[in-house]
Amino acid sequence: MFRILTATIALFCSIDAFAAGIAVVDFQRAVTQTDEGKSAQAKIDTMYMTRKQEIEKMRTDLEAAVQDYQSRAMILSDSARADTEKKLAMQQQAFEQKYMGYQNELQQTYGTLLQDLDGKMRALTQTIAKEKSYSVVLDAAAVVYVGSDVIDMTNELVGRYNVAYKQ
Repeated sequence: MFRILTATIALFCSIDAFAAGIAVVDFQRAVTQTDEGKSAQAKIDTMYMTRKQEIEKMRTDLEAAVQDYQSRAMILSDSARADTEKKLAMQQQAFEQKYMGYQNELQQTYGTLLQDLDGKMRALTQTIAKEKSYSVVLDAAAVVYVGSDVIDMTNELVGRYNVAYKQ
């Protein structure tokens, strides 16, 4: 009986000790709160605004051309109608290609800007975890529930990152 009680107490103590060694990091929030992450987002936003204006102009021009065609379609000859439809199709295709190209460029730029930041952030996370003797550090995005006994080290990571990688 004494051995069962001792084993039960040891089990509960080891569970508490293990829980105290678990931390979570919200990397997405950390990235957006670091100075470097804010700077990267500002670059992306600026790039996106210029691209968005160009895409909007192309879309507006295409819509105007389609409306013009629709209003004149009944009076156009068959060959003129076919030529106009061909030009509209080419304009539509150019619009779609430009839009997709900008989307890809935006994703690549975002990935490039944040790839270095992510690597440095994960290395710093390991350093903090070793200093604090955390047994496990989980990405908060992959965790369904975090109890009050689990440490959220996101704020500490952001603060230390901004100091370590001052821009």
